[in-house]
Amino acid sequence: MLRALKEFKIGQPQVFAGLLLSAFLLQCLWASSTRTFSELEYQYIASGHRLAADRQGSGRQAPGNQTSGEQGLGEQNTVTSPLTGVVANLPLRLLAVLRRWMAAPATSTTLGTGAAAASMPQAFAIPPTWLVRLPFITFGLWLGAALWWVARRLFGDSGGYVALALYCFSPAMVMVSSIVGPEIVLAWSGFGMIYTAIGVAHTVYASPRKWAPRILLLGVSIGICISTALWAFSFVLLSAIFMMYLAPQRRRGAVLLVLSTSIAIGLAILGFFAWMTGSFGAGHGRLVAPHFTWALLRNLSFPFADSYALPMILVPALTIYGSWPRARYFGNTAPLVASFASVLLFTLVPAIYLWYATLGLSFVFLFIGGIAADVLETRFRPVAAWLLAAAVTLKAIFCLILMHRWGHQNTV
Repeated sequence: MLRALKEFKIGQPQVFAGLLLSAFLLQCLWASSTRTFSELEYQYIASGHRLAADRQGSGRQAPGNQTSGEQGLGEQNTVTSPLTGVVANLPLRLLAVLRRWMAAPATSTTLGTGAAAASMPQAFAIPPTWLVRLPFITFGLWLGAALWWVARRLFGDSGGYVALALYCFSPAMVMVSSIVGPEIVLAWSGFGMIYTAIGVAHTVYASPRKWAPRILLLGVSIGICISTALWAFSFVLLSAIFMMYLAPQRRRGAVLLVLSTSIAIGLAILGFFAWMTGSFGAGHGRLVAPHFTWALLRNLSFPFADSYALPMILVPALTIYGSWPRARYFGNTAPLVASFASVLLFTLVPAIYLWYATLGLSFVFLFIGGIAADVLETRFRPVAAWLLAAAVTLKAIFCLILMHRWGHQNTV
């Protein structure tokens, strides 16, 4: 077994998880390189320039991504997201620096070498689509790695493998990781916020000297969330509920202290991105005003957004959870509650045009991984293992078919 870091070991579980994440990366690169930019993606990239934002006022509306419209909104709408514009513009800024550096006159080179160096910036004049979308692919990989790490800590290797396999062959998660848009950033930061908050709730039992790293991590998660969509502050309330549930009565004051410090860090991060883009992420009151609609009930079917293979796995998992007392514990209940709550909380604000399903899918994968780990510890392990393998294989086939169709939808 190789030791990469002092406390991190690379063994069979890490290698297998790496292979699954590599499959996810290849799908994202394939989808992002075959699908042309939508007009909304171009506007998101432009919103990363502070001068462009200043010209249109501090309440500038950055666009929502094309996927949201394709998944049922039926129209091109907008969403304010300071961080998305900054992340989308990052590759172009780096390429601009690289072009200037390569185009600089070379005083110590030969004429032939200087001419070759001068011609190289032309290759970066029009960057490939996958390169511009690479930051969002990176967020997708981070979310997959976080999902596996949490699932493995909670449910062991088997639960981690199931949760990660469902994620890596999720057409919905591949889609939002392969375009310029806020969904994957929100999914990553929201998942991280919830489980960092749960970890912090356990940390308050320890000495306050051990609080600092997790407070900082929770604050960064909050900052990224609310900088992507201001209404994501509702995730903070959900995190607070979990923290209060886990903390004993005498420790709830410590929880409030930790949470308030993390919120202060998050607001500082929001201020930084607002300074960069000229927008705080809320152009008008409708972006932060909840409104009850029939969409609340309609979005309860969000697992169907990830192809029909996921409900075929989720329904048996819910049946086992409801009928088997052993499966009803906090490790399984928390992701189940968080999955539907995260979708419903954002459905309350119709002015935020996002693909809501992708905010809850990672929690669904974690829930299924927990149920699968419980079943695999019983005498039904052989049958359950074969059924899970068949379901994941079917899901992978659906994913490849849907990715092929989606990748060529807007190509000329």
